[in-house]
Amino acid sequence: MSSIFKTDKGFTLLEVLLAFFIFSILFITIYTTYSGSFKTINMTENRMELYRKAAIVLERISEDLQGGYISLLPSNSFGQPAAYTRFLGEDNDMNGMDADTLSFFSSTQPLFSDAVDTGSGQVISYSVIQGSGEDELILLRSEYPEFIDETKTKQELTLSDGLQAINFTYFDNDGIVHKSWDSDSEEFNGRLPRMVSISLEFLNQGNPDAPFKVMTSVALPIN
Repeated sequence: MSSIFKTDKGFTLLEVLLAFFIFSILFITIYTTYSGSFKTINMTENRMELYRKAAIVLERISEDLQGGYISLLPSNSFGQPAAYTRFLGEDNDMNGMDADTLSFFSSTQPLFSDAVDTGSGQVISYSVIQGSGEDELILLRSEYPEFIDETKTKQELTLSDGLQAINFTYFDNDGIVHKSWDSDSEEFNGRLPRMVSISLEFLNQGNPDAPFKVMTSVALPIN
């Protein structure tokens, strides 16, 4: 006679809990690793997007400034020069944030015209308006031909949004720093600055207290 022994042994509660604990540890480890990786990827992508935006803005401003000049338009019938012939950089703020503006003549080719050669320069203006939030600034660029009727509408575009500060600094031929510049003033007597420093601060969504800062300097034609 032979006998067959059957053992129906299941999992004890302790074994189930132990298995669940190990699985939880593995799941948390994997999730943390992937979550950290995705967060790093998103931060890198956001930073690259800011770099791209900043590069476009700085390149546009730099190109305009490199073609800067003082207009030689004659005085009007009252012996007064046209107000829009000057290089005018103003030190402004908006809601406690630097919001400098700039207006000048430039020989750069127009963005809003198909003409290859307009026969004259154009007036370039950089202005600032409030963004959707109190801590956001928007930088605008406008242009219009040198001899256009000033009452006509200027062509204007949004150069960049998401800014926290726009700052222009001016250097004269002696390297002295100026926060503003007016070529019609006695101090500058019809001269361009020797160099303009451009500083921009972009909103950092990951850390609002640490804005993303970029800057460059542009040498203007000797005058």
